[in-house]
This record gives sequence, structure tokens and C-alpha cells, in this order.
Amino acid sequence: MAVTKVAVPLSVFPARVQGYTRVSAEARASCTSTDTVAATLAGLITQSQGCLGVELALYKDADGNQYNLGLLTLKDQGDLAHVMTVLGSHPESRQVAIHLAPKDSGLRPLPLDSPFVQGFSAYGHSMLVGSAQWSDGRGSDLDQLSKLLARLTNAVITNVPA
Repeated sequence: MAVTKVAVPLSVFPARVQGYTRVSAEARASCTSTDTVAATLAGLITQSQGCLGVELALYKDADGNQYNLGLLTLKDQGDLAHVMTVLGSHPESRQVAIHLAPKDSGLRPLPLDSPFVQGFSAYGHSMLVGSAQWSDGRGSDLDQLSKLLARLTNAVITNVPA
């Protein structure tokens, strides 16, 4: 399989895209630290050929709904199918750390146990894990929230180089 040696740059997260605004973003070198990913994802990365880095971004929409994105660059493109299959079978288990909103962002702090939706997509050597929460933390209309998350992740994944 194809192997890469360079992590995808943080610039794949545009400041504004399709009605969403980036609130914050950061790159992290460790793909397996507990403050970045959940134990399941960390284990899958450890069992794979490895990961070169993870980029985290927090977006909001006009209603103040919150979207956390984590983009992982895997060394071996062949590992993506297995990792996504395992994670996709457990959508209720958050896989990427919540990127807390800066105090001046205007976003409401949500409890860590607020209901959320999660989605996965991949391109090239990269896997994008997205999660979303309603601005009021409610647990209803999650299908609609999933559609909003998919619109954002579809827009971002197109910026990822092959």
C-alpha cells in the first residue's frame, strides 16, 4: 500500500465554508494521546502502521451548533478501511477529543455528556472524524444534526490532498 511521510496541514480547515465558521484549530503531533483520541482509536492506530499527526478544529453554524473535527493522517492508506469499519460500528462512542470553545467565541459551554452525532470520512491517507452537538445540548432531531455535520465534513474532506 501507499505510505506517506507528511501529515496533512492545518490549512485544510477553511475559516468559512458553506455557512460554517471555524472557531479554533490546532495541530497535534501525537495521534494516540488521551487528550486527543479515545482509547479505541488510539489502539487501532497503535495496531496500524501509525499516524503522522492529527489536526483538530471547532466550527459553529449561525445557530451556534458546535462541530468538532479531527483529521488524522495515517502512514499507510491501507489501514483506513479497517479503522473506519471498527469506528463506524460504534457511532455512540466519541473518538476525537472535544475542542473547547474559546471564551470569546460566543458559544455556549455544553456538558461533556450532551447528546452528539458522529461521522467518518476518508480520502488519501486521511480520516476525518466529526462530531456535532446542538447549541442547547438537546438530544432530539439527531438525524437533522447528522445532515448538518455531513455537509461540513464533505466540504472539508475535499481540501485534503491525496
